[in-house]
Amino acid sequence: MNDKIYCSCCGVENSINQDYCKDCGEILHNFKEYETNNEINTIDELFTATHYHQLTDKILRIESYKAIIQNIIETGENEIIYKKKMTPLNRIKAIADAYAKVIYKNRGNTYGEYAYNVICIDKQFDSAIQIATILHELTHHLFNEIIEEILIFLWNVRKTPMLESFIQTMITIPSILLISEYCASSIEKEYLPPEYVSYSSFNSICADLNYDKNIILRAVIIGKSMTESIHQILSTFIDKELEEKIIKEFQINNTKTIAEPICITDIEKSNYILQNVYLMDMIINSYEIMNDKQIYPKIIKNKEYYEKFYEKESA
Repeated sequence: MNDKIYCSCCGVENSINQDYCKDCGEILHNFKEYETNNEINTIDELFTATHYHQLTDKILRIESYKAIIQNIIETGENEIIYKKKMTPLNRIKAIADAYAKVIYKNRGNTYGEYAYNVICIDKQFDSAIQIATILHELTHHLFNEIIEEILIFLWNVRKTPMLESFIQTMITIPSILLISEYCASSIEKEYLPPEYVSYSSFNSICADLNYDKNIILRAVIIGKSMTESIHQILSTFIDKELEEKIIKEFQINNTKTIAEPICITDIEKSNYILQNVYLMDMIINSYEIMNDKQIYPKIIKNKEYYEKFYEKESA
């Protein structure tokens, strides 16, 4: 990743020192050191003919997608802070803190929630449930990060509250939230005992969508490959020893089982080529749907929430 860069147009590998792709001549975008001053700060800057054609005219190559995942891994590696003698819960929290902000509440009505780069956990539940909740909500954040990095890569722009707001608003579209929930529950499946894995949110959205087979099939195809990517990110920090300690937390706490199996027959295999095609279709369709004056106020409001987050972080 330090000595090579992939073309966002054709996916060909180039030297980091090259400005243009050796195969197609496209300007190369360096994930690590953006020299562009391009930013999206307003609705007018977000919805442009140029941005739309950059989505419709380019192909998201597997090599480019892999580079995006590697960039997210390296971001976490640079931000994570470990301390001596950390409990399994504290280690999982440290991983989440490398990507988002983890805070606690005492409401007792939900395990946790995620929005605007903040993961909120109810500390009234035992340590095992808190670990499960952080992993679930962190997956939602990483799902957003992958989509955001794709747009940063294709549009050659910096991360801004407006860009993050666009992603956050996009995730409220039921067919996309369905994918995010699939990933979150599937990551639970990677790290938790089977009796604590719940697809309740995924199942609920499926019901809201009247179990539309086409929507669900696309969601699973995208979600299965993105789950593998998020698992790859998390596996950088969660080794076998920590995996075993997570399992033991449920035994130590004698945690009550909360499993809810997925409501569909999940037999699809991951397919990154098909995933990338469907993923770009999803982004393009969302871009078209959200380019609507009735939705603009929601995007602007979400932008204000992100601005408040950064104000608190810098204070």
